[in-house]
Order: sequence, then C-alpha cells, then structure tokens
Amino acid sequence: MKNPRLVIITNGNYYAQLILKDLFGNHLFEVVGVLIVTGDYKARTGFNSLYSVGKQTGLPYLIFKIFTIFAFKIAQILFPDATFSVGKLAEVFGFNVYHAISVNSIDAIEWASKLEPDMIISVSCPQLIRENMLTISKCRGINIHSSLLPIYAGLAPYYWVLSNGEKVTGITIHYLTKKFDEGNILVQKRLEIPPGISAHCLFEELARIGSKALVDAIQLSLEEFEGTRQDLSQYSYFSNPDFSSYLSLLKNGHCLIRIPELISSIKTEIELSKNRIKHSR
Repeated sequence: MKNPRLVIITNGNYYAQLILKDLFGNHLFEVVGVLIVTGDYKARTGFNSLYSVGKQTGLPYLIFKIFTIFAFKIAQILFPDATFSVGKLAEVFGFNVYHAISVNSIDAIEWASKLEPDMIISVSCPQLIRENMLTISKCRGINIHSSLLPIYAGLAPYYWVLSNGEKVTGITIHYLTKKFDEGNILVQKRLEIPPGISAHCLFEELARIGSKALVDAIQLSLEEFEGTRQDLSQYSYFSNPDFSSYLSLLKNGHCLIRIPELISSIKTEIELSKNRIKHSR
C-alpha cells in the first residue's frame, strides 16, 4: 500500500509527542488526522476528572502528573517554537487536528470516518477504543504500550516496574482488540532499567525507543504480518498507582522526577526546534 492514510489517536502529552516524532517525519505514510482525546479514562474532564482520579491515585503520583502537565504547558507558552505536545508537533507538520472528550463519541467517529484512514494508530490514548471507531479503517489498528506485554498491561507501566523492582522493561506495539493490551504483538523492544532512574526519565527513554519501533510495526502490519499471540496466562494488569507502591518505588532507589531532569528535557526540545527551524530555511 503506497502512502497509507493514518489517523493518530492520542492524549497529546509530552511523552506521546516523543513517540510520534519518527512517524510524523516519515514520508512513507500520510497522517491525515490527529485525534487528541481530552477526557480521562471515563471521559471526564476538569475538576470532575481530578477529583475522581485523585480518590483512586496516591497523592505523590497525582502531583507528578499534574506537575509535568503544567510544566510542559508553561514551557510551550514561553518557547512557542518548541514541540512539547502532539498538538504543537502536528501544527509544525501541518496535520489536521481534532479534539474530543471521548474517543468513541459520535462526533469523533464521524470526523475520523471522513478522513477514510487505512489505519488507526493509538499512542497513549486514555480510553478503550471501541469497535465503532476501530472498524472505520481498512486495516487493523495498532497500539504502543510501555511494557513487555503480556506483563504490566494497564496504567503507568513505567511507574509500576520501578515500584516492583524490575531490572528489565520495554515497549510493545500490538494490534488493537476489544480488550486493553491483549492483541497480537508486532514489535517488542527490551530496555534494562538503570539503578536510580526516575519514572520521568524511564518513560522518556521508552518513548524514544518506541518512536522508531512504531514505524517498523506499521510497516509490518501493512505487509499483513499477523504478529505473535500473547501468552495471556502471563497477563498482569496494573491500575492507578497508590501510596504504598510509591513507598516501594522510593525503597528501590527510584523517584518520580528530578528538577534538573525536567530542565534538561525542556532544553532538549528547545534545541531540537532551533535545529528544525535552521534546516527549514
């Protein structure tokens, strides 16, 4: 299939844009639309989302999520040429962007259907993509997940591997199915976990590894590779991080984020944008 038409479904955050960098810059594919899902896993927004998620999530992890979201939003305002979000990255490439609270809403499905995609790509989508959305594309949709499936399915795998003292993790690109993280595996890459690494830095590294792997997986899918069936007897699912798991993460020598790391991440994106502008002239 020449220049397949892709629709990207994502939460649009900083880590998602790291994953999408190689795909957005690849001329073998045509990204016809980017759907940014603004609701949480139950399609809630604003205070309702914060309150509901906060009741189920340990305070340290909740603060980490809120802090990183606002830090990169502020960085985007201060450095408008840099790409701290998928929305900004899509703007740089001139891609069509649509925002929806629910990925399965009638409006979102109608918008995506009009684009006539050959494939749907899920990158950090916070909600289960249901059949009505999945069936609008000609080929099967694929998803990228930051663990070595079938272990550590679910939420925040980059956090849970640190909390549980794992030595190895990785990324998995798999076909989308009616259930979370259970589809056949297209590509899987392993990563040794350095001692003392923060959740932020681990997620960044996984995102960068996943960026190239996602391009490879799309090509395999277009070649009608069926993928490797997951051994679901080994399946493990993790939900919202709680306070006791945070204490375990600290005990294992890790942390959520360090301020110098955040500054380094911001500086790196600024430098990349400067180089992009320089080479575009």
